[in-house]
Amino acid sequence: MNLLFLGDSITDCGHCFSEDGLGDGYVKMISQKLNDPDSSYKQELRSGPGLCRAEFHVTNGGTDGFTFPRIYQKWKRQYSTGNWDIVSILGGVNEVGAIMDSGMSEQAVASLLASSEQALYTLLRRLIQKDTRRILVLEPFLFSHPAYLISWMPTLDRVRQMIRNAVFMAEPSPDSAADPASDFTASSRRICLVPLQPALDTYAAEHSCGAVTADGIHLTEQGHRIVCGCIFPLLSPGEP
Repeated sequence: MNLLFLGDSITDCGHCFSEDGLGDGYVKMISQKLNDPDSSYKQELRSGPGLCRAEFHVTNGGTDGFTFPRIYQKWKRQYSTGNWDIVSILGGVNEVGAIMDSGMSEQAVASLLASSEQALYTLLRRLIQKDTRRILVLEPFLFSHPAYLISWMPTLDRVRQMIRNAVFMAEPSPDSAADPASDFTASSRRICLVPLQPALDTYAAEHSCGAVTADGIHLTEQGHRIVCGCIFPLLSPGEP
């Protein structure tokens, strides 16, 4: 079973400088859980359809600072010839940062979002064409501490909508009149949207924001554990 994790710094987590190439974030945690011989969850996964292979091979393809166009170009350059059973994609926060830090015009913002939407859509379609059995699109997240990030939230909402548009275009609902915002998290979909903000916010509300994020954007070890927990139940790609 071959798993590829694409994304920005939250996925990257210094993987190029780690001995196993996985970094120190949620990608490594997932690999450890999958390949722990004593993991009951591993045994449960292996008992499911198409998941009885001896090993789970995990690749971290995240790169600090990447937007969706650069994520797509990296996949095209480095990973497009591979056979991936599951691909996970986490991006969008660098689009938010680029918009908020630059003071760009509304026309420029619309152009940036259109470019990112097209890149994500193209990547998703290419993955489907290559018979990737499960594609997880992880929604970007932010926190309200430090306080300046509160002003970023409306732009984050626009980026999330852009991501949903790309997912809907890449794998439309059987009902052509369906709301593009509906049913994206259904496990029956080949492309499954994974909201991360609710689980992170719930933990932050109980334990403080600093328990899950170091700077309002990047995650603590506990934050990465929460992301790992959101992804893990969705790793089965179903029937081969």
